[in-house]
Amino acid sequence: MKRLVFILFVIGTIGTGKAQDAKKFEYQEKGLNDYVVTKVEGKTADEIYASAFNWVKETYKNPDEVLKATIEGKKIRLTGVASNLLIVKNKYSFPLKYTVEIAVKDGRYKFEIFTIETPPNEYGNGADYKNIEGFKTKKSMVKNFGESPNRIENYFNDLNKSLKNYILSGSPGENDQDW
Repeated sequence: MKRLVFILFVIGTIGTGKAQDAKKFEYQEKGLNDYVVTKVEGKTADEIYASAFNWVKETYKNPDEVLKATIEGKKIRLTGVASNLLIVKNKYSFPLKYTVEIAVKDGRYKFEIFTIETPPNEYGNGADYKNIEGFKTKKSMVKNFGESPNRIENYFNDLNKSLKNYILSGSPGENDQDW
């Protein structure tokens, strides 16, 4: 009996560890994973924070409006809106409002998604698209939302990749030219 309990404990620990060590955003049965931790070797927490803050300033059209909270050298919280990610029945496109937090430590940062939701509109009060069960797997969801889960995953993975590239190179991306 003790052996069985030990084995179940080990399996539970391994399963939990994998969920916490996600390298990219991906919908599972219960919704999108909460965060990814990205390594940026050789960078201090202060360097990562400064780069992340500048990335927000360069990435968003109105950075002062999207920045919701900052704790100097530790965290940045922001809210943004993304268009053309949520398309229902291949006809209706809805914007998604999201809140993310970037927390920094030496050599790494955590990119955490708090919410992904549709703002209230003529169809209802809005909905949470982060914790939606079976978004990629239930037939009724796939029928109604098609590739929307993949678009949402790609959007946040690309956003995180853009941040990482900025931290490592000091520029927003490949379009930055030497003039």
